[in-house]
Amino acid sequence: MEIDFFNSRSLIVFICILQGVIFAGLLLFRRFKSGKKADFWLAVLLLVICSSLITPFIGFANVYDLNQWLTFFPFNIAYASGVCIWFYLQKERGKMKYTVITMFLSILILAIPAKSQTFFQKIAGNWEGTLEYLDYSENKRVKLKTYLTVTPSNNGNSAEILTVYDDFGRIIKDKETYKIDPGAKTYSAGDFQYKIDSFEDGKIVLLGSGQDGEKVEPIRETITFTKDSLEFLKETRTPWQFRNQMTFNRTNENILAKKTFSPLQLKEDFDIFKRTLKAIHPGIYRYQTKESLEKLFVEYEAKLKQPMSEGEFFKLISQLTNQIYCGHTFANPYNQDSLVRERLFNGKNYLPFYFQIIDGKIIVTENASNRDLTKGSEIKKINGVAAQTIIEKLLTVTKGDGKNTLDHRLQSIALTRFEAERYALFDWFFPLFFPLEDQEFKIEAIDFQTKKAVKFQVPAITKAERTAEMTKKYGPSPTYDDGWKFEIRENSTGYLKIDNSITWRLKTVKFKEFLANSFAELRAKNIRNLVIDLRGNGGGDTDVGFELARYLAKKDLPEYIKGKRYIRSVAPQKDLAKYLDTYSDELKFAIENGLPQASYKKAEGDYYEILPDENTTNHPQIKPFANNFPGKTFIIADSSNASATFQFLNYVRKNKLAAIFGQATGGNQQGINGGNYFFLRLPNSKVEIDIPVFFLAPLTPEKDESIVPDIPVKKDPKDVGENFDREFGTISKILQ
Repeated sequence: MEIDFFNSRSLIVFICILQGVIFAGLLLFRRFKSGKKADFWLAVLLLVICSSLITPFIGFANVYDLNQWLTFFPFNIAYASGVCIWFYLQKERGKMKYTVITMFLSILILAIPAKSQTFFQKIAGNWEGTLEYLDYSENKRVKLKTYLTVTPSNNGNSAEILTVYDDFGRIIKDKETYKIDPGAKTYSAGDFQYKIDSFEDGKIVLLGSGQDGEKVEPIRETITFTKDSLEFLKETRTPWQFRNQMTFNRTNENILAKKTFSPLQLKEDFDIFKRTLKAIHPGIYRYQTKESLEKLFVEYEAKLKQPMSEGEFFKLISQLTNQIYCGHTFANPYNQDSLVRERLFNGKNYLPFYFQIIDGKIIVTENASNRDLTKGSEIKKINGVAAQTIIEKLLTVTKGDGKNTLDHRLQSIALTRFEAERYALFDWFFPLFFPLEDQEFKIEAIDFQTKKAVKFQVPAITKAERTAEMTKKYGPSPTYDDGWKFEIRENSTGYLKIDNSITWRLKTVKFKEFLANSFAELRAKNIRNLVIDLRGNGGGDTDVGFELARYLAKKDLPEYIKGKRYIRSVAPQKDLAKYLDTYSDELKFAIENGLPQASYKKAEGDYYEILPDENTTNHPQIKPFANNFPGKTFIIADSSNASATFQFLNYVRKNKLAAIFGQATGGNQQGINGGNYFFLRLPNSKVEIDIPVFFLAPLTPEKDESIVPDIPVKKDPKDVGENFDREFGTISKILQ
């Protein structure tokens, strides 16, 4: 880049300046010849206007780019214009004065120069596009949705650039300070520095070197930009090879800013949600009548008459799904739009404690704060809100099968370490019900060790900060694999821990092989008693329970899952199809074209029964494994058990495969909704709701209740601080 005073744009401005100077000279000549003072002030005014054109003149000539200190030099002395006009008008007389005023105002407006902008000022604002990069490990190109926000400094010579990558559902944010110095021909991006190879209007070519793969390679980055487009192309190696490319279009939307929706947008989303539930949800009228549900819809629609934040709408949808009494119908955190998760649930608003809820009390289990609150302490208030009030509010956004699952819903509010380091209900909804002030929590508690009341404040933290602090204090975060454990304990008792049945997330544990090895060891060591601990297991793969039943059975038993599958609609739902997603190609076809007539028959009420075929998921009858367990089995259950785990416990109870200890489970003996799912994505708010497809019904009518243990064990809040396992202790007493 060089200084060029006579390029086409600078030349046009120079002609304007020259014209003004010539006319100013002629006016001064006439002033001294005729003595007319008004000519003097008019000449000065023209020179002032000409001075204001110096800025674009030297800007177009690249002077500012190569001498950025001139940015601060006041070529445009705007205040002088008013003085000149005032003195000139004092010398004019009559009607001519007003004509002159109009003329000068027009001249001044036309003479306002276009401010010369730096590169960062030109690209300031929000951008939306993609990052395409070469994945060396697979030698293929990968595309990510990417967003950019450019905030220039006051002088425009640097900018803070926030890059947001949507890495297949995981949001990654990178904020760096970028600087440009055309005079020194340098451009820096964070700690990385380039030399400017060329700098033209709309295009910058940068050269540098850096790590690429296992070597340090030359790098060329080409930036091209217009008013509404922006592109960064990075090439490496010799000859130049594609490394990555970011391509953007300008947008008015800041994707990280919290959203507020108009009543019209809210109404549209709610109407789609309502129509979808009524059209396809298999259990919509099991615990609500048509009349009561319609009344519920009217009540919630009445809340949508004013603009509402996305957090409030998310909460409203969750409160409505709560009243459908289905454990599989909810705004699923794993399926939410990644930007919705980022905006609502990735801030500095996380409580630095984990806890259980026992007897309606919040009992601390782990502490990531800098305050010495011991394990087993009871939190009485958070930010002045009583624990009981917090629990009551959060219960309105829980989920469960049927109306008799209070314990299951209470348990879902707890902050266990496994759930909290993924997605936990308390983390999501506490800030929505009780917004934080000054990013801190005011805690009132009873310390377990001292038994004294304490009050203190702790800063709210991010989930990542809490996880990191918990790791320092308590070791690495538990994985899905860590939830599978087998050991031989005292009194020759086998202990099998399975706290999740999410087999598709297991990395090293092959669950069938794991179970086979565990039961083989029980046989080899002639162990006569086995405890299977299912606490915390909310369900997942039904094959886990099926395999366990074969190890526990001592004779052939009935089918593991015996029942009927019902749906509520067989007609196509073309108007809803664009909002629904699913893993099943058959379901996609059915929602757009209707269910094939040969696959169902009409049943009672609004239901259609799905006819069994080779794809029916019912498990066959139970035939014991050759190395089945011949001894006594004790199963520890709790209120978290639902879905597939509930089905296993129900089978155990009916066929007397083990004695069940602990607390009443989740799930429902009347049947559950599941089998497969639609994912409803609302168009304006982007909120996602899981909607099950089938009603998995028992063959005979059952009560609205879960599994009640053979030996109920009531938890005691002090057990946490004393590290006492009351359920296992109860079994141990029986075995003594």
